[in-house]
Amino acid sequence: MFFAKTIENWTDWGAVYQDIPAFLPLTRAIFAKEGLPPIRETARLTPGTNAVFRADDFVVKIFAPKESGLDAESDFQTEQAAIRRAESLGIATPKLRGAGFLEDKYRFYYLITDHIPGKEAGAWLKTADKTQKERFCGWLWDALRPWNTPCADGVFRRDMAGYSRENPRWQGISPAAEAHRRELLPRLTAMPEVCVHGDLTAENLLVPDEGVPVIIDFADTALAPACYELPPICFSLFDYDPELARMLWKSPEPLAEALFAGLLLHDFGANFIEEICGRFLGISPKELLSLGPVESFLRERYP
Repeated sequence: MFFAKTIENWTDWGAVYQDIPAFLPLTRAIFAKEGLPPIRETARLTPGTNAVFRADDFVVKIFAPKESGLDAESDFQTEQAAIRRAESLGIATPKLRGAGFLEDKYRFYYLITDHIPGKEAGAWLKTADKTQKERFCGWLWDALRPWNTPCADGVFRRDMAGYSRENPRWQGISPAAEAHRRELLPRLTAMPEVCVHGDLTAENLLVPDEGVPVIIDFADTALAPACYELPPICFSLFDYDPELARMLWKSPEPLAEALFAGLLLHDFGANFIEEICGRFLGISPKELLSLGPVESFLRERYP
């Protein structure tokens, strides 16, 4: 047995998922299984949901086992399929070097990709000059064009409007605002479904020391209207900077309109609304009488 810790619930996983020494024997066994060189050095990376760390020139992602309460197999299948799709489309992403599972104390699904030295894009944009920002936004727009296209792969989650009706995060906004959102959802179901990354945040794009930026962490890939991409980009990656949003947006459709539609659908839409309310509107999302103030904010900030 390579993994000695006990995982019976989400709290157990939260206590161990950043513990590299706990995963190192398991990871050495995975590397041997994949025919990769023995591990010499490890280092922490930005924490997420799963156990992610650097091992020499590779990034190892070990998914939470089902005993944690998370559907790890589904996330693994989604991310593996999305990485392979990105590679086939020529979209810059770290090369996949290994994928599968290892039966140990628990069944651990894993992915191994190349490690790309560089900076997380959100931090990089804070110090970039205008020319660098324009180049980055142009690259991202060009990457999204082939990515946000129809996809027949049955792995990816779909019907985000239907899924969002059951999403417990929306309980964080007022009943009146949620009723307003549900009134608006039916018109979104008529929009074409394309493949979306869904989590293009400040941490999930890397600007390498050399070459073009790369996209990582495809675990939230889904089939949804293309506007679903916009909230993480505008609110997390761009940190609400309207200049960056204008550099990116090249569609004739008003950005604020598309951004509002994406917000209504997004898995973390309620969290973004909570942030907008606290950071810009000075109210609690529980005080919203409708989503009108949020929509007005978007129209004013992204004219």
